[in-house]
Amino acid sequence: MAETNGANNKILLFTASFPPPAAGGSVEYLYNIFSHFQPGTVVINTGNSGKEMSDVIDQKLQQHVIRSSHIIHVVNGHRATKLHRLAQNILWPLNACRLIAKEKPDLVAIGEFSIVSIAALAFRIFFKLPYVLFTYAEEITYIDTRPLYKKLLNSVLKNAIAVFAVSEYTRQLLIERGTAPQIIHKVLPSVGENKCLVASKEDIERTLIKYGLVGKKVLLTVGRIVERKGHETVIQVLPDLLKQNPNIKYVIVGIGPYENILRRKITNRGLHEQVALAGCADDSELSALYDLCDVFVMPHRELPNTNDTEGCPTVFLEASAHGKPCIGGNAGGVADAILHGKTGLIIDGTNPAELSGAIMYLLNYPEVAKQMGESGREYVSTLTPEANSKAVQIYLSSVITPISKSLI
Repeated sequence: MAETNGANNKILLFTASFPPPAAGGSVEYLYNIFSHFQPGTVVINTGNSGKEMSDVIDQKLQQHVIRSSHIIHVVNGHRATKLHRLAQNILWPLNACRLIAKEKPDLVAIGEFSIVSIAALAFRIFFKLPYVLFTYAEEITYIDTRPLYKKLLNSVLKNAIAVFAVSEYTRQLLIERGTAPQIIHKVLPSVGENKCLVASKEDIERTLIKYGLVGKKVLLTVGRIVERKGHETVIQVLPDLLKQNPNIKYVIVGIGPYENILRRKITNRGLHEQVALAGCADDSELSALYDLCDVFVMPHRELPNTNDTEGCPTVFLEASAHGKPCIGGNAGGVADAILHGKTGLIIDGTNPAELSGAIMYLLNYPEVAKQMGESGREYVSTLTPEANSKAVQIYLSSVITPISKSLI
């Protein structure tokens, strides 16, 4: 499997969240782990977001990637039709069973809980094939509103030989659901090299001009534009912030189902000149925006109607890798992403006054912001893809061989 243990085991990974596009915390999380496995040891079944982009990713990865058009990538979920969702729910488990029988893996890895878990569960029950599950947060909390999926999740957790949790918050969610603590392994997100790049002078100058950032105090949010991220609250407090500092500019990177609502909020408040919607920025532009921002802010929250929340928001770690102070909401696994008072500030993301106060504090005390940024850079330096991958591989090597031998 991995050079770290010398084993030659085969893993079959099922995940909708895999590049391209390399957008979303779970997408980066899995890629950073499995991209450092020994070449040829992992078979990955995932979606197909375009042959040209996929070919580049797959060749670089040096693993066998099987892309299926019926699998919906997480960033395309809001655009998927009912017919596409029905096709995924029927075809993915069936195709997964076929792939398991064909590939004969030593272990199945479920990249995130989804309908494909049925296949892994069936092979575990009838053929004793072990599987592991990677967990985040929203797929666990959201499931409480869907009784059938909740039953499936509980069965999947009960029969897994290991569950990897992205944060302490996620770990506690799993324990509350009855998962044995000894099979839960916390592996925090890492920041890939492409998100740690120091922007070139040319990229900085181009980005300054493109978004009108010359002479501005830049607030930055990166992530899918969904309600739980809290973009709307930043828009809400921006007029008052501008009264205190008219040179503030707010840049939003990402796309999502909440984008049209956000645009209306911007229009209603007359903030077209003060807010820039950047869409999907490439790595070079994103690095430039991280380098140019003064404060990274994402006042996320848990949505009461769906229990939707964050596991461990990787974007905070990306901002810290660029030496920037962060402001985040006190929901989900933020405590593993922001060390409160050290690498940034954790606030009530639904409280406009707290958000406004935190932003102005960091803008008014640049020496504090700089120290938080440096502390964040030091913290993130320990969270590398290589270290995370090694931790996962070492654990898997300790369980696959004994279980495989017991089945002979």
